[in-house]
Amino acid sequence: MLLQTLEEIYDLLISEFEDGTADPPALLRKMCALYGLASVAYFGVNVQKSTAADPFLTVTYSSDWVTHYKKSNYVTLDPVIRSGFSGVLPTEWNGHDYRGAKFRRFFGEASEFGIGYNGLTIPVRGRSGDRALFTITGNGSPEKWRRDLKYLKRDFHMFAYLFHQMVTRRGNPEPPMVHLAPREVECLKWKATGKTDWETSMIMGISEKTVRFYVNLILSKLGAVNTTHAVTKAYSENILIGPP
Repeated sequence: MLLQTLEEIYDLLISEFEDGTADPPALLRKMCALYGLASVAYFGVNVQKSTAADPFLTVTYSSDWVTHYKKSNYVTLDPVIRSGFSGVLPTEWNGHDYRGAKFRRFFGEASEFGIGYNGLTIPVRGRSGDRALFTITGNGSPEKWRRDLKYLKRDFHMFAYLFHQMVTRRGNPEPPMVHLAPREVECLKWKATGKTDWETSMIMGISEKTVRFYVNLILSKLGAVNTTHAVTKAYSENILIGPP
């Protein structure tokens, strides 16, 4: 994708998110068209006070697939839903085991309805029990999908959090205060000084994997798209006070 297009969609989305006039389905269709994707979907739970018991679903899928999915009760089988809500890192669909007949049938039918065999699901965890899955799919060759994943992961990790913030802001105009655990605060303070994951792990006496786990939790809690964004938001909310 051309840089100009990336800048255009970023500026467009940011402006629409900030002024609160964005139309969720239209935004997903716009992302789908600009990135040449087969589909884009957002599935959120506990995202709006008025409908806390019901999931919030916005997709570019055909209405026929949505009806078939619900009728077949695929929510209980869908490995994307099951693994997405149990993890904190993006999940590539090719990491799932398709050997079972039920899974082959599920993904085969999804492909027939135009969903796409190649997919990426990004989990989002909010401040007060709100959680979501943001999924993109493509119909290109596996080789092209792997090449595209570098910028798709980068861009849609950001868009997933922005989209989730838009949905939750509509349902909860007054977001609660963010609370980070002491170790999360310590980790973020060291990251704010420019320390790498390895340096932070040595200072805190933990593994690099644990540092990355803390960072992902911090991003989710603060609704940040990267560490720099998280540090900025933490300072603005008086979470980072004093030296590490």
